[in-house]
Amino acid sequence: MRRQHSGDHSRFTFWRIASHEQLLQPPRFFSLRGDNYPDMGGSRINLRFLDHRTGRHEDLALSQRELILRLIKHIPEKHFRMVRYFGFLANRVVGKLLPLVRKALGQDNVKKAAPVTYTTLSQGLLNTDPFACLLCGAKMAFSRALPATALEKLIANAGEIARMRYVG
Repeated sequence: MRRQHSGDHSRFTFWRIASHEQLLQPPRFFSLRGDNYPDMGGSRINLRFLDHRTGRHEDLALSQRELILRLIKHIPEKHFRMVRYFGFLANRVVGKLLPLVRKALGQDNVKKAAPVTYTTLSQGLLNTDPFACLLCGAKMAFSRALPATALEKLIANAGEIARMRYVG
């Protein structure tokens, strides 16, 4: 059954009527039952975590209520403004103050990361310069971009492409 829609976002709205068999089936929801998890034994939940103080893996058994109470401690209040960086790392002053902090700590020679470009990635992976000609080794310059070629056209001209005589 199709019905005209007066909104600007879509031209038609499609309505689907469910059959009576679909209405009698239970709804399909994801269920969190204890038998889906091997570590859940009834009302206790066993957690395995890395204790950073000791460097060892620890086991912790909590009731479902205790786990939920521990988790909701980390949910901020509504309209609470989260601050990621503050002090000399704040976005407004990091450009001015971070060099001063590095100078005070004696870290004047900070290496800048090399920019990641197509050329550097290709040279690192393939050990070839992507802008060097494969035949004579001369440096190639960008002249134009060609649109994508259809697969049938590439297959039909495979011989010419292999001999490097095909120009799209």
